[in-house]
Amino acid sequence: MFQAERAVNEARFQRFQAEAPAPTASEETRQRAAEAEEARKRTAANEEQTKKDAQAAQQARKAREAAEEQAKKDAQTAQKQVRRAQDVTDKGKMKATAAQGAANASKKVAEEVQTANAAKEEAERKLTEGIQPVVTPTPEEVSAAKRRVQYREDLFHFAVAGVAGGGKSSLINAFRGLRNKDAGSAATGVTETTLAMARYASPNAEYPHVWYDIPGAGTLKIPDWQYFNAQGLYVFDCIIVVFDNRFTMTDIAILTNCRRFKIPTYIVRSKADQHISRIMKDMEYDSDDDESMEKKKKLYQTARQQFIQQTRQSVKDSLKNANIPDQRVYIVSYGPMLGVVKARRPMHVIDEIELLNDLIGEAQARRARPAEEKLMKANVARDEAEGKLTKGIQPLVTPTPEEVCTIKLLAEYREDLFHIAVAGIAGGGKSSLINAFRGLHNKDINIGAAATGVTETTTAIARCPDPNVEYPYVWYDVPGAGTLKIPDWQYFNAQGLYIYDCIIVLIDNRFTMTDIAILTNCNRFKIPAYIVRSKADQHIRNLMEDKGYDAGDDQDGKLYYTARQQFIQETRQSVKDNLKNANMPDQRVYIVSNKTMLRVVKDEEPENVIDEIDLLNDFFWEAQSRRIGYREALVASIQAAKDMLRHIRNN
Repeated sequence: MFQAERAVNEARFQRFQAEAPAPTASEETRQRAAEAEEARKRTAANEEQTKKDAQAAQQARKAREAAEEQAKKDAQTAQKQVRRAQDVTDKGKMKATAAQGAANASKKVAEEVQTANAAKEEAERKLTEGIQPVVTPTPEEVSAAKRRVQYREDLFHFAVAGVAGGGKSSLINAFRGLRNKDAGSAATGVTETTLAMARYASPNAEYPHVWYDIPGAGTLKIPDWQYFNAQGLYVFDCIIVVFDNRFTMTDIAILTNCRRFKIPTYIVRSKADQHISRIMKDMEYDSDDDESMEKKKKLYQTARQQFIQQTRQSVKDSLKNANIPDQRVYIVSYGPMLGVVKARRPMHVIDEIELLNDLIGEAQARRARPAEEKLMKANVARDEAEGKLTKGIQPLVTPTPEEVCTIKLLAEYREDLFHIAVAGIAGGGKSSLINAFRGLHNKDINIGAAATGVTETTTAIARCPDPNVEYPYVWYDVPGAGTLKIPDWQYFNAQGLYIYDCIIVLIDNRFTMTDIAILTNCNRFKIPAYIVRSKADQHIRNLMEDKGYDAGDDQDGKLYYTARQQFIQETRQSVKDNLKNANMPDQRVYIVSNKTMLRVVKDEEPENVIDEIDLLNDFFWEAQSRRIGYREALVASIQAAKDMLRHIRNN
């Protein structure tokens, strides 16, 4: 401020001097006056800015004071709220203390529910993935099983087990030197005759052998994957795993458990003579033809070698796929085995002598070791989830819309066609029946016949359109259930059977859990299902042979009609009982043979018709009712089929 005043005074003095009269005004004087005026203006501007700065400082001080006042008020308000919250907290302490006990109890219940749900989900996950539980019997269960089978330390106990229809009872009779019709022999028949474990001592008291005829696995009475523990097979000294048409998951389960319990096992393929005979027929062999003996022997040797090679390779592949070490398969027949046991010299021996020698050697070696050795290292720990699995609880799985669309694309599903799936247990003759429905022989591979054979030839769903383009039918040859590739109880959903317009449930030797699962799911999805018993001619022929049939004895056909009537009655009653046991409504079983069906389709006036015509007629009507709204050509094709059936009946 002082400098500013001084600058003003100097400016005034200079201006005074400039205004004073002077004899003459020089240029220098005027310049100084201008500079003084400029200085004055700067001074005035500085004074104005200083004034503004002072005013801003005063406003900032007032704002700070106001903020401090507001902060003080907010702090007072917060203190009041804290005091009120503390009061509320103090009042809630008593209520919280009272509720603590109830909260702890609820937490415990929630934890138990969570544990149970986790166990349930884990069990269902394992079932969905096809994982089967590993269950070790307790010492009490072992003792109970031994009492049940009348186990004795001075005897050697053979269990003959396997899938239903494998020929176990006949093989036991042969081992004991008995014919199927002899007194004291194990019962055999078309339906499942072994309903409970049967104990058969050797007729020769000098042989310390006891044979056990185990109920066939895969039936309604014996669920497949529970078979080993349910039958108490862990108490036996040796187990013979018998199979007929296919090597199945049941056989794998038995072999796996035998390895766990260190029980010697023997894989036996039975009914070799029947299988070789079928191969010969596929090779155009006819027993009525007047062929030379040399030609028949050559054809037999060719069929025999083919059967042996295919059987050994099939078992080898099955064991490899199941991660089980390779072991020998013994190929035998009932007749030659009976001849070997009775010290005869039977024809067509394959492995009967080696099997008998190995069994006797095993018995001698095992009797020298303590009977309890095989159970010493058994693990008695059990898991709760696996305990639920042992009850046979199987999940119900409903496909998503996306899965349905995917399966339809894979099956080349068309709305103007009628799609028929032929499904069932492996070895039931599905491929041969499809060929017959389409008017083809099994050998017509070059024109689209479905592949058939001793081993499982159908490994993926095969789409087989009708050769006649006027018939809007498509047949699907579905891989056989019960094989290593297709776990039984997952069969329906795994194969996408829910998309088909009609399903044929084909059975051969026995009505199994697989068949029940398919029929149950057909009811869920409202899909028409037909139960068909195939290979009727073969089964009737087997019954005739059991009754002592000789090709030259039955001139008037009386024995044939007796066996035929027995087969039909037993088959219908067996299916009726099985449906009743499964709590399913009764329905018809169609009994057919592939040869007769082929002649019906080809309009060749076949002999020995049972249900072939009725089955075709019902199919056509089902197709008409389900497809009549899609194209008019279908009606014409159905009428043509009905005319064909009427012609056959009239003739």
